[in-house]
Amino acid sequence: MLLNTKQISIATGCLILFVLISIFSIQNQLVLIDQMIISFLVERSSTFLVTVMEAITKIGSGETILLLTFIIGGFLLVKKMWGVAILLFTLSFGGIALNFFLKILFQRERPGEMSVIEVFGYSLEIASYSFPSGHTMRSVILFSFLIFLCYRLVRHSLSKMMVLVLFMILIVAVALSRIIVGAHFPSDIFAAITISITWFYFCLFLLRYIFRNQPLTL
Repeated sequence: MLLNTKQISIATGCLILFVLISIFSIQNQLVLIDQMIISFLVERSSTFLVTVMEAITKIGSGETILLLTFIIGGFLLVKKMWGVAILLFTLSFGGIALNFFLKILFQRERPGEMSVIEVFGYSLEIASYSFPSGHTMRSVILFSFLIFLCYRLVRHSLSKMMVLVLFMILIVAVALSRIIVGAHFPSDIFAAITISITWFYFCLFLLRYIFRNQPLTL
């Protein structure tokens, strides 16, 4: 089976949520909710917490995610896990392209000053729009893949649960950091999470379908 019923339900539900968030965002119907969440988090954020969040937000940077992707991808290729490696690279680079497309499509300005896309310290002179959050998308995609990988490789139930909790904490931490440092609206974050989960299951389904008659296992 390419995807089980639970996976299909999760992917479909996340896609519907993303569409709804997108529509409400375009119609400026989420402004009040965004401001309420931002005020709630900012008012409870100490200087120390902001400093910590500024460090955590770097986990979702393009440089960090690309470096981790190549390291993990290299490990998978050495282990001759071809199918899983193809899934990783499809998720990561396809996710970057998807995020760029969505940002250009919606062209939502950031809550702070407008910035440009930077990669490894080089400015591309391309406007870095807010919707959906690139840091959050990259983090959700990579950590979702790592959860998927660990569930395949780790046999101990407790270890699997610990891995799940760890990566969920990292996803939440990166997502919150983008709001607390003033880089995104909460709706940017929710949109990024939902479309990333949808993208993960779409890629998994697509590659399982493409390689259904091949020795590559996913």
